[in-house]
Amino acid sequence: MFQPTLFFSVLFSLVSASIYFYVGYRLSQRRIASPDTRLAWNLLIVWWYCLAASTLINGLRNFLGLLNITDLALFITFSQVSLLAICVSLYGLLYYLLYLFTGNRKLLTPLTLFYIVYFILLLYYINSLIPIGITLERWNTSIQYQEEATGPFFIIILLFLIFPQIIGSLAYFTLFFRVENTTQKYRIALVSWSIIIWFGASFLASITGFGQQDWWQITSRLLGLAAALAILMAYEPLPWLKQRLGVTSIGETTGD
Repeated sequence: MFQPTLFFSVLFSLVSASIYFYVGYRLSQRRIASPDTRLAWNLLIVWWYCLAASTLINGLRNFLGLLNITDLALFITFSQVSLLAICVSLYGLLYYLLYLFTGNRKLLTPLTLFYIVYFILLLYYINSLIPIGITLERWNTSIQYQEEATGPFFIIILLFLIFPQIIGSLAYFTLFFRVENTTQKYRIALVSWSIIIWFGASFLASITGFGQQDWWQITSRLLGLAAALAILMAYEPLPWLKQRLGVTSIGETTGD
């Protein structure tokens, strides 16, 4: 049976993936002289591209559900590729935030090892739940598992999925009180709080149980788009914002 909400989810995934990709593309136009800063910046771009990829994959899975294509092996493959994209994106975002806070490139190696191990554990945990079929829900086409995702290990997996970015963003926000430049203050506030609200709202939805309600399904998608646009405006503010706040875009300044 045709699910209008699932069709809406497919369309929203396409729009969201396009916007995430555009943000990554626009940020990739920046030229940075410092090799260390350029590395951190490129990993921020990786975050946007991988976020676009995982969003697009989710839309493709929902599209297959609309067509009543429920090949379990195909969905498991898509799920694993999506998890890889998510882990790489989170790795890129967290390194960027930590680099801005510490200015230390030495964090790259331990963070790389951490996310490699995390991805392997994530795959192991999901496979241990034993996938048995495909479920067509109102907003998503998801894999059905024999075991329920509960217990301490699930909580740890969830915390490491969300909280490092929130903590990194909070640490980044503390720089707001250390810098004097108006553009830097504007950029720090917008980037950090966009990420905190985005990830924090997702975490609250996952622990309160309202994640499957229609209003949250719509709100969460709009929140992701709003966060992406806010971060884009942090680096490329609109002309009236430049004039009103006295800030500049990344194409007009050097530095972070």
